[in-house]
Amino acid sequence: MSALLIPFLLLAAFGLMTSIACHIASLFGVPFSDGSPVWGLHMGIFIVWLPTVLIASRMARYGKRSDFWRLALSGCPAWARYALYGLFAYAALNFVLGFFFTGGQSGSSGRPVVGHEVRLFSGHWMVFYGAALATLYSAVKNPLLLRDRKCVRGHDVSPLDQFCPKCGAPLEQISSMV
Repeated sequence: MSALLIPFLLLAAFGLMTSIACHIASLFGVPFSDGSPVWGLHMGIFIVWLPTVLIASRMARYGKRSDFWRLALSGCPAWARYALYGLFAYAALNFVLGFFFTGGQSGSSGRPVVGHEVRLFSGHWMVFYGAALATLYSAVKNPLLLRDRKCVRGHDVSPLDQFCPKCGAPLEQISSMV
């Protein structure tokens, strides 16, 4: 299963690097045309998000809803999780500042400046590609997260559980799991 995820993981890494490059270019005022190939980053998100959502749902299937991202990113190094949280905060700030302070910009045709649109979109592209990369990396790095885990009485348990939520039986700790 992990080998099937590697092409999507590589595409997510490429999408993240490309969206960062587009974002930096837009900050420096590099012009983008309406037909620019960077708009292909929109489609790439859908390509990497289908397997990402399926894998993340599988990894977090028996956990609490509040532990979803903790489970989905549990195979990542701590710095990658914090980088993703930072990307999310930056994208929100970029959107608010970009929308409210420069949202009134318009080109000669009356349409918003395309570079401004790229800056707003690229902030979100970075989050989506970053989350896909981190989630798929977790699944590839720790394939045990994708397997079913059961207590001694056969109840389904989350990888984060130390005791069965149904019968209270202690669970063996799998150090390579989380």
